Amino acid sequence: MVAQTGLSSATVNRLTAALIADRYVMQDGVAPSTGGRPSIVLRYTGAYRVIVAVKVEPGGFIGALVDFDGQIIERIRVDVKLAPAQGLAGETMADGEISEPTRQMRHLIRSLVTLATKRGTPCLAVGIAVPYTVHPDGRMSGTADDGEWTGLTGSDLIDTDFEIPIFVENDANALAVGELHHGVGRITPHFAVLLLARGLGAGVVTNGALYRGSRSAAGEVGYLLLGESSLTQTYPRGGDLETRLGVEALTAEARRRGLDLAATESVTVSEILSRARAGNSIAAAMSEEVLDYVARAVAAICSVLDPEYIVLGEGLDEHADFIIPALEARLDGRIFRVPTIRTAALREDAVLLGTAEMAIRSVSHFTYFAN
Repeated sequence: MVAQTGLSSATVNRLTAALIADRYVMQDGVAPSTGGRPSIVLRYTGAYRVIVAVKVEPGGFIGALVDFDGQIIERIRVDVKLAPAQGLAGETMADGEISEPTRQMRHLIRSLVTLATKRGTPCLAVGIAVPYTVHPDGRMSGTADDGEWTGLTGSDLIDTDFEIPIFVENDANALAVGELHHGVGRITPHFAVLLLARGLGAGVVTNGALYRGSRSAAGEVGYLLLGESSLTQTYPRGGDLETRLGVEALTAEARRRGLDLAATESVTVSEILSRARAGNSIAAAMSEEVLDYVARAVAAICSVLDPEYIVLGEGLDEHADFIIPALEARLDGRIFRVPTIRTAALREDAVLLGTAEMAIRSVSHFTYFAN
């Protein structure tokens, strides 16, 4: 360590003593002696510290304990649906209770923190990935359809007696950071990720760093305008592209065209593609339109940012063998260069691990290197 850092032996000894005391490293033997006192071999102990990572999905929450080695050691799913924006989710309701999604989130976080304590692996932070824009002051803003937590910060989503730091991030940005440290970021410093949950979102990495924009809204491709008619109306429910690819819009269009759906059933892009590949003609026509929309989003990203890779995340990766060639065919000869399109390296865990990475970096006074 002295040779690598250029620090004095006394300084290195003090630093390693502090790291050992905090259980970030432990002694793992001694190096072969070449004369004089043998050097101590240290081993990183990532499993001794964890954080809670939570991903908000259309149908609920997925919570996990993630250690500093990037391993998910516990996973819990909670089924709950965010409601349309109706004031603050954390406000006291008429019956004296908070909203059900907020209550479920608080219970999930407390359960995971308690589990970490019982395991003897203290939780250092909580990270939550949300399908919202997260502004520089930490406040969230969503669409009219699922904006229940609009105006809130992460501290509104945990019990008031918790002293653990909480970090909230947009889910596409979390996916981008997960890829930066565990996936395509090991190949290139220039890439973008796409996920399609409630709507289409992107996370952008340029020069090896997450790009947020002036208001932390970089990558909100759901606001892309798709035609001349787009300029004659406004979009209070999330943008032109968002309203075409969101669950509510797809379900309404599927019903209008006669796709067989149960009375309370909703349909996602992934389900449309599954039915199309199974031979349903209505779904096949809809899937072609969906791919046109996604291709336009990719074209816009590529024209402005010139990424080397486009990474497909949740909502798109399940049918990557079908989507990737379809996007390439739509883009070839129409943009400056078609980037390499691939799926997220960590698949369904990419957002969780990206959230964990960002949360620990936000609170740790040590530099944390992802495994």
